[in-house]
Formats: sequence, C-alpha cells, structure tokens
Amino acid sequence: MGIKYISSLNEHILVETAFDEGREIGGAQAISDGYDWSLMFGLNVADGYSEEQIGSELVRRLLDRLSGQHVFVCTDAEHLSLYEELGFLRSKTSFTYTAHEPEEETAWQKASGYYLPEGYRFEYEFYNEKPVIGAARTHTASEGDVVYTDTLDGVDYNELNTVLSAAFGGHERDPKVSEDVFRHSQYVSLAYVNGRLAGMARAVSDKVSHALILNVAVDPSYQGLHIGWNIIVHLSEQLKGQNIFLNTHPGAVGFYNRKGFRRNKTALVHNPASMPDDISRKFHLPKGYRFPDEY
Repeated sequence: MGIKYISSLNEHILVETAFDEGREIGGAQAISDGYDWSLMFGLNVADGYSEEQIGSELVRRLLDRLSGQHVFVCTDAEHLSLYEELGFLRSKTSFTYTAHEPEEETAWQKASGYYLPEGYRFEYEFYNEKPVIGAARTHTASEGDVVYTDTLDGVDYNELNTVLSAAFGGHERDPKVSEDVFRHSQYVSLAYVNGRLAGMARAVSDKVSHALILNVAVDPSYQGLHIGWNIIVHLSEQLKGQNIFLNTHPGAVGFYNRKGFRRNKTALVHNPASMPDDISRKFHLPKGYRFPDEY
C-alpha cells in the first residue's frame, strides 16, 4: 500500500501524519495566525523509516497548506540540511523567551546548541541599524498611567490598526485583517494610557507546548514608558509552560537580546517571497552556513 499521509486542522493547529498500513510512523505540526505567520514543530519519524524521505514530505505538505506565510521552525543542527533543501533559510532575528523555563531545561537547551551566547550579535549588528520605532515620546504620561489588560473587551479596532501602522513604519494596514488576527489569537495583551490604546501584542498557540508571539507594537508617541517590554511580560505570563517563540526586525535585536530572551541558533524561516540580498543578509544566514561547532 505504501506510506499514507493524513492532514487535519484544529483551530490554529495544522497536523500532518504519516501511516504505514495503519500504523503511525511520523508527524509534524504547525500553529498559524491564518494570514502571515506560522511556527512549525514536532517533526518526528519512527525508527527504521527514512527521515529524509518521510520527514521532508511531512514538511512539504505543511508548507503547501501554509502557502503565502512566513513559516518558522526551531530544529537541531543535524536537521538543518533537511529544512534548507526545502527552501528554509537560517534566521538571525529569532528568539525564545526563557524566563519561565525551569533552569534544568534551559541548561539542556544551552548545552544542545539551541541558543547563541547571551547578548550575541553578528558583525554588522555592532553598527547602527535603524530600529522599527524611532520616534520620541510626545504624550505627557508616566509608567503609572499605563493600564494593561489581557482581553479585547471594548477595543476600538480602527484605533488598534492605527497603532499597528504607526509602530511598523507607517505602512498602511487592512483594518479588517488587523481585527481578524487579534480576535482569533488565543492570547492578547493591550496597554492603555489614560484610556487611549498605546500598545499591544498577541500570540497563537497550541495551548500545550508551543506559542508564537506576534505584533508587539507601541504607539511611537508613547515611547519611553517600557510599554513594549511590559506587554511581553504580561503576555508571557499567560503562556507559562509553553515554548515561546518570537521573530523580530534587525533593529530590535538589542531589545530582545536581554531580559529573558535567548537568541535562537538553529531557527529557520521559509519566506513567501524572496528578499533583495542586502535586506536578506540582515535577517538570514547564507544557505549552508554552519557555526564552527556544527561541522
């Protein structure tokens, strides 16, 4: 009969499973926001079966279902080539939030080569890189004026979309998409200053082991109140016990390169479209790149 593959979907969770005469021999999963971003995890193949053949097919099938999205994955060094052959590039801007991880788990991941040394930066990052948000605060307020919430009750989605647009360089965004992705994210964190929406973030998750933080955004006119960091802390409190993944802009690496975030050494991303080389080098390592300890 040969190998049979079965696809399933449960809310944000996409699953691919391989069977041989009714016996499960492999699987892979992904969580997705349904529009732009997804995180793949859990690839496994039973002993006696080809990881190269079955594992690659499982990943290909998930990529087909996630067409048009940025698809991230954290793997180990020995599987880097499998993903690279399928068009993934090693990510330079991916982090895992480890503040809630048991110390013995963090130590194991450090020893296994999942993280770069604390504070690690690639060569070009020692030079000025334009941040995502560079405007100075223009509203008079103090940290004590900020109120955080983990619900969308009463949120004005047009206001939310305006903050997102302002935070990410003023690029026009579709307000209906902004509303949809926040409404369908299992976890959110919002910050208000004197009743005005000043920042937000969201996360999609399998509610068991993996979560993907997205859209960490602060109105540029409220910079300096530590809203971005506090939003992440409030959001991560809801995600305790999960592997919390986040990808950022090169200009924000310094922000995440501390306070409980560890830079991923073996994260990869499959992009929906190619980038110019001068942009790609800020986000990705060249195909086939290996650190000295990976040879």
